[in-house]
Amino acid sequence: MISYPKVLVGKMNLEVRPVAINKGEIVKRLIYNNPHAEFVFCAGDDKTDEDMFRALGGVAASHSQSASGASTPARMDPPLSASLMMTKSNQSGTLTPIDLSIHPAAIFSTSVGASTKKTLAVWHVTTPQEILNSMLLLANGTSDDQVDATETASQSHL
Repeated sequence: MISYPKVLVGKMNLEVRPVAINKGEIVKRLIYNNPHAEFVFCAGDDKTDEDMFRALGGVAASHSQSASGASTPARMDPPLSASLMMTKSNQSGTLTPIDLSIHPAAIFSTSVGASTKKTLAVWHVTTPQEILNSMLLLANGTSDDQVDATETASQSHL
């Protein structure tokens, strides 16, 4: 079977890649190899990031709740890229579907750019700085804006 490359025109790039290798396949492989992950955050500002957002949407959709409200874990089939790598390296063994620990509310796909841009991402910010501020809030409980305001206030008292 011949697999022709896929050509994607991005914002400031031209990406030529095998059909089965893209950011979505990489994200799926990372999640498959880390089934106990509790938080996933991916952000992008380009068409080439849509595969990643699509993959994360599929992971979130595989999680279900029964009528009684009981939660069943997300189930993930082996990513195509992992299967291809096993075949190429002639490893024996079989990749099997796995249960994931992550809850859909802990998966954040974030598009960066104009709010009118069509995207598969669930979240949206207009600038990369908003991503940094959010990460700082998660890590430290403060953002650059809050740090800048505190520094300005303390400098005005000098």
